[in-house]
Amino acid sequence: MSKPSGFRAMSPGIYQVQALAEQWGPNTAVEKKRAVLAFNKAASLLGLHAQAIQLMNCLLSFTRECDWEADSRPLAWPDNQRLMYEQNISLATLKRALRRLAETGLIAFKDSPSGRRVGRRNPHTGKISTERTYGIDLSPLGIRVFELEEKVETQERLQAQTRALAQQFTRDRKMLASYIESALSNHIEGPWKECEAELDGLILARRSLCTTEILDDLCKQLRDLLERARTAYAAAADKFEAGAAGSNPSTQAKEAAHTSQKNIKMSPSGLTNELSIQDTSQKNIRRLYEEERSSADAEQLELLCAGHTGEKGSGNEPERDVSVEQIKKIQAVKIDPTTLLALCPEFAQWLVSRGRPTWNDVVRAVETVVNPSLQIPPSTWAAACRLLGRETAATAVALIYEKHAVGLIDSPGAYLNGMLSKAENGQLRLPSSLFHWRKPRKEASINTSSA
Repeated sequence: MSKPSGFRAMSPGIYQVQALAEQWGPNTAVEKKRAVLAFNKAASLLGLHAQAIQLMNCLLSFTRECDWEADSRPLAWPDNQRLMYEQNISLATLKRALRRLAETGLIAFKDSPSGRRVGRRNPHTGKISTERTYGIDLSPLGIRVFELEEKVETQERLQAQTRALAQQFTRDRKMLASYIESALSNHIEGPWKECEAELDGLILARRSLCTTEILDDLCKQLRDLLERARTAYAAAADKFEAGAAGSNPSTQAKEAAHTSQKNIKMSPSGLTNELSIQDTSQKNIRRLYEEERSSADAEQLELLCAGHTGEKGSGNEPERDVSVEQIKKIQAVKIDPTTLLALCPEFAQWLVSRGRPTWNDVVRAVETVVNPSLQIPPSTWAAACRLLGRETAATAVALIYEKHAVGLIDSPGAYLNGMLSKAENGQLRLPSSLFHWRKPRKEASINTSSA
């Protein structure tokens, strides 16, 4: 039998994913944002390495929102040279990553007779002509979105349960250790040596790598041990209080006299008609630092605005630097994560946060979702982090995404490079740009609702 030549090597995984891609239709179609979020959240659960994850995000960036509709097909047809340039990898690494994505069940190959990737779009609707398009089919990912979301939800629920068990184990361990330490120091009778030995065994088992089921069993054992220690301590404490109540009255009188003498020595000296108020408030080091820093900034601002005296004397008015007031006005505006998401509603849809959003959530959304979607090169993002800082760089990318979503920016990477050039020259006013960007959109929405 002759060996096949010029065709892709078939495997059970690739065959199954090609059969799965044929199920794309009205019942399996999903939005692109949902597919991107599901993949990035479940990538670690699928066992994919970093190169495969970056390659998948790159392929997703080649598709449009309309490609994920039921009457279309999410196909991408970039050639290998472009993918090698975008990912900065070799041809062999690219082929291995593509094959790994296919065997994982995320992409399928729609090969042309000549083996080339080529695509056609309708010039009026912008949708892909599936009959004349050959390349990489991303519909298996869309079909598996529900499965991936369920996996992520199960994993998050398991992690929350493990975290709660770990916190409970720590609380019970500290409580039991306090009982044992107090009983041994006060020479209280009880099984404290046995409890201490059992506690050391549980701590040693906890330090080893254990699953949620094993941790649950350890928490139950620790809870039972804590109840035994608490019962023994309560019984011994009752006996101790009873013995203390029946002690010698003369000893109690000596202790009372000693206590009164100690109180007399601690009484304040001086005028008896004045109240002795002891200041017990702790000084806030951070507050003192901020007050000193603000006073230093104020002095520096006064020096900058003081002007100078000419040769004719001090009768002329001081010359003020105009840039000082501008810098002061710009620095007064601070952007926090909540304000950023309110000013950038399109970017806020990519952020997945149950509680109050933090800068870590914003930066994580930019690095895992928005940068691959905007096709911003990693070198440009790294340069922005070095020059602006991670938080300011994430704010800049959020603003770029808002403008790109409405079609004002065609090349987000070049736009970010322009912002970096302005930042080097001291001309970047990011807070002002954010508020000026939101203001016309807000007025437009008000006018639309009133009409």
